[in-house]
Amino acid sequence: MSWEGEKLKTIAKEKGISLTELAEVLNVSRQTVNDWIKGQVPKGNHLIGLSQLLEISPRFFFPSEIPGNISVPLHRKRGVAKITGAMKQEAAHMAKQYEKLFKWAPDPGLVPVLRTTHRDNQNAIAMASSLRELSGIETHKPMDYEHAFCLLPSIKIVTIFGYFPKSLKGYAFYCKIHKHRVVFVNNDTNVLDLIFPLLHEAIHAIRDEEDNKFTDRAEEDFCDSVADCIQFPEEYVKLVYHTIKGRRKAVQINLLKDFSAENKHSMFGIIERLKKISPALDFAVGGANTNLKKGFPSIGDILFKDQDPRSYIHNVRMLSPLFFDIVSKLMNNVTTRKVGEWLGLESSLDAKQAIEEMRNATSGIGS
Repeated sequence: MSWEGEKLKTIAKEKGISLTELAEVLNVSRQTVNDWIKGQVPKGNHLIGLSQLLEISPRFFFPSEIPGNISVPLHRKRGVAKITGAMKQEAAHMAKQYEKLFKWAPDPGLVPVLRTTHRDNQNAIAMASSLRELSGIETHKPMDYEHAFCLLPSIKIVTIFGYFPKSLKGYAFYCKIHKHRVVFVNNDTNVLDLIFPLLHEAIHAIRDEEDNKFTDRAEEDFCDSVADCIQFPEEYVKLVYHTIKGRRKAVQINLLKDFSAENKHSMFGIIERLKKISPALDFAVGGANTNLKKGFPSIGDILFKDQDPRSYIHNVRMLSPLFFDIVSKLMNNVTTRKVGEWLGLESSLDAKQAIEEMRNATSGIGS
């Protein structure tokens, strides 16, 4: 593997760390850092120190070739995080771990595409309506995470769960691997925070056949609008607005928290929709939203709830049926270790038990 030391200067700048500061923290000379940039490979302890300081994986400096059958555009990041070279590389590396799975998987065939002539509010509402119908959600209900996961397989998106590295500051990201539409989901994500990113990535998936304007600001804004309309139908937004209208701010916040808890969504999203009705509405709900999320699990908590292979496989099958089917078809052709890697299981014992449960599930035993 080749060492790409010049990336050190770029990632340090992105993190706001000067090379002099970096040298001081690692207790090396500034010349040593220059040598690393010019191509000298750091010693093991220095490489680990670099990775921890810059919050990246050591493999960032030892890039492996990403096959042409993988595309990782990267759209939405968490909060105000900016997309960086380290993020792109980490996302591409995660996708590469599944390159053979999708190479060997059955061809996805024709995939649904939603096209629109104009990226305006009217078309956003129309597209949202079509996708809400596919999810099976009631017309007046806001989207919850269960129905968001129901939507993905209906538009032939394969969901893969895993714990993201720190440098990949996101809840989910979309990519294509051997013609398959894939969304990777960060297991650390609270289910309330996951709904909007899932919808946003799903919209990119069904529009990437039409155009590849992943860096187009207008396209990002349009995908945001569609996701907003999917998550919060107009009828629900108006109900919330008329319920809180004219009340004291403290009462409004409590009512918003009640709506959010009952309907399983973050407070921030509904506030953004309410502002489109009344721009004067302005709430500081960070604390209330944090307390709200304490009552809801992360997606990883749900997957590994009982720490039992049967429960885990059942949860994977429910949340990502396409992924379950693909792994089930291929698990007898690869090693137990490889199946464990695909399923995100750390031990061979867990993988063996999971494989047995998948066999039982596909044969109808214990279903």
